[in-house]
Amino acid sequence: MIALDGTPLYETEPYIAFKQTLAWLDRFVDGGLEAQTTASVVSGAMQSYRFGGRFFFYSPIGLFHFASPIVTNGRHSVTAVGGPILMLPLEEYISFDLEGKLPEGFDRGELAQKLSAIPVFTPDVANTLAEQLLINVKHLSDPSYLGIADEEGRHSEYLLAWFSGIPSSYEAILNLAAEQQREKAAKKHERVIDAVKKYIEQNYSGKITLDDVARNVYLSPSYLSKIIKLRTDQSFRHLVNMTRITEAVRLLEHTDKSLSEIAFQTGFEDHSYFTKVFKRHTKMNPSEYRRKHRS
Repeated sequence: MIALDGTPLYETEPYIAFKQTLAWLDRFVDGGLEAQTTASVVSGAMQSYRFGGRFFFYSPIGLFHFASPIVTNGRHSVTAVGGPILMLPLEEYISFDLEGKLPEGFDRGELAQKLSAIPVFTPDVANTLAEQLLINVKHLSDPSYLGIADEEGRHSEYLLAWFSGIPSSYEAILNLAAEQQREKAAKKHERVIDAVKKYIEQNYSGKITLDDVARNVYLSPSYLSKIIKLRTDQSFRHLVNMTRITEAVRLLEHTDKSLSEIAFQTGFEDHSYFTKVFKRHTKMNPSEYRRKHRS
């Protein structure tokens, strides 16, 4: 996190180690890589506000960064910056981006060792990290999220306290993003299962197919089948039959309808199949069940 004037407010341990590597490189390379990189980070932080919340940029030595501004009461005072990230293998990065800047005979092995802490991510993963940062920043831009007032202009201090609890490793951030995705998927799946059960309850007396229900919830049959199995540990057909058997039990206990009528009314076109399914779920056939529960 950096202030508008470029003053570092909070730095993770990996970033501190990266700055130490830049300072080490500056001993061998003309041009002040550390100063150039710092300037590019400050510039990227400012651009993130101009471009509406998220800005991607490369440092002078080809490392990927992303930034999002923290705005309170319409004032941009702090910027959260992510990176550095490598978008290609380390050896390729040294060859393509640093080779021309290094003196002849430079110890590539030592350089590789010092740069090995920089994570290597695909563009998709880097974009996920940037999105996660933007989500956090949107929350942090609202003082009420932290339960404080910004009357004294001390919001940055609270932001530092909040950020001190955020995992410092990229792996931990990715794990957090993955967990949030799992929670989001679970909630979506719960809504799908509720819709499936509602559809079955409203239509169990007629013919119900997986294709019918899938169309109703706007999913493919194969994907819907996977969701049902994942969330209920049951098959689609089992859900349908359980709903039908539950209604059949009610009719057997509280009406004098014949077994054929009950089978037809609960969606079983075949009497023998109704008896077979009923016995599988209740451990007795419909006639036995009625005698036992009405005696």
